[in-house]
Amino acid sequence: MWVSKITEEDLTDEIIDRLLFEGLEDTGENVDCIIVLGSIKATKYRVPVAINAYNAGRAKKIMLCGGALRMFPDGEFIEAEHMYKRVIELGIPKENIILEKNSQSTVENILCAMVELQRTFWLNNVKKVLLVTTTYHMRRSLAIARYLFPIHIDVVPCPANDNNTNRYNWMNSSEGIERAKGEALNIVRCVKKGVIPDFEI
Repeated sequence: MWVSKITEEDLTDEIIDRLLFEGLEDTGENVDCIIVLGSIKATKYRVPVAINAYNAGRAKKIMLCGGALRMFPDGEFIEAEHMYKRVIELGIPKENIILEKNSQSTVENILCAMVELQRTFWLNNVKKVLLVTTTYHMRRSLAIARYLFPIHIDVVPCPANDNNTNRYNWMNSSEGIERAKGEALNIVRCVKKGVIPDFEI
């Protein structure tokens, strides 16, 4: 089934599973940079996954993306700065952290990350990056990154499970169902608007 043809009525559990989760496993490869996309809960779910990859020696640099100003339990912060605080607490040296503080959406995360990659490495020197975001958000983020990044840069998915929207439990709560269906429809809208190319599931 082509994503562009999917309607809300087509969103069975099986279609949602294929659309959001199938074939998005981390391959374990080493990369030039780990890129963490921001959100209100990125520090809780995404940062630990990124830190594990960093500590495993898979990259020497970690980029924290997100310019949206949000109210967190410990105060008001820009997403990237809130993640930075936690990354420093976990012992990552400041010189190995890249902050991207301008983006306001997933598309802008990717575009602004590209600018920071250019400033840090020069894009022609970047061969592979690890993309860290919440599991249900990975398909859209990965599709956007692979569409917008130069063709020579390989984007490796590194999904971070949250408590109620991972592959095995999203259908068990109203919050998980709402979030999964909303993200599925978001992907369909992105395809129809030409934000990402159409693809089959």
